[in-house]
Amino acid sequence: MRASMWSSYLARWQPAEMVREFARHGWQFLELSDEHGHDLLQAGDPLKVGREFRALAEGEGLSFPQGHLCLCVQSWRLPGEPVLFDIAPPDAASFETAMEAMRRWIDLFNALGIRAGVLHAGGQALQAAGWAPPRIFERRVEAVRRIAEYARGGPTAICLENLYSGVGVSEAGELLRIADAAGGESVGLCVDTGHAHLAGLDPAAMIRQAGPRLRALHIADNLGQADDHLLPYGRGTVRWAPVLEALRDVGYAGLFNFEVPGETRCPPDVFLMKLDYALRLGRWMAAGGGARARSAEGQA
Repeated sequence: MRASMWSSYLARWQPAEMVREFARHGWQFLELSDEHGHDLLQAGDPLKVGREFRALAEGEGLSFPQGHLCLCVQSWRLPGEPVLFDIAPPDAASFETAMEAMRRWIDLFNALGIRAGVLHAGGQALQAAGWAPPRIFERRVEAVRRIAEYARGGPTAICLENLYSGVGVSEAGELLRIADAAGGESVGLCVDTGHAHLAGLDPAAMIRQAGPRLRALHIADNLGQADDHLLPYGRGTVRWAPVLEALRDVGYAGLFNFEVPGETRCPPDVFLMKLDYALRLGRWMAAGGGARARSAEGQA
């Protein structure tokens, strides 16, 4: 595993500035965030912009093996309240609009060489619209299938992310059902430890259930009440030794990727110092240091 950070940690920076700042702090691997994805897509043709941005990043010694596909309808930097993007809306016209948007995102990700494209399974409005669970499942499968088929042949594989109650699909078993029906082995999973903890689920057990289909990670901690997006071993209550043991046991070899924008609620000088610490912590955890700390964690 290799230590990585979601680029939303520096969401206030434009893409080129973001890359240079991460490079100054010694990072080599990043997950492209929704905000920076929107920035790049606003700059022109996704394939051209993606190739140019990839070259810029490689010139700074950075790459994006992982990326978060469209999360909000527009960048939160634009006026108005952020609206979550939904790949599986109820009406046919909105569905086709969503598929068109996803094709641009996949083009960008393929040009960037992103291997794991993290995706929410959508369908937030279907239950409110009165759809029965089997029909909701079919709609989600149709959306994921079409996105995975468009991505096929490029480097980007779709990885469905677990969410929590009121937001989306929380259980690995249901995500695997969708993945199997939509694309089989070509569709993987992204386990978000913070979301699992918030849903009252065991992130280590979820990792084991995902097994070889685990192709991406969002590593974050919280207090079990809100999606706090904290670094491990702080105020949060996730037990990290079992998580690291599970990752070792399933043979996960992707990015050990922090999703911790909650750590930036402080002056810039402070969260940049945290960025240095996060790299040391990520490398230590990815090398198994946290699994060796099981006895101390159990006594805390």
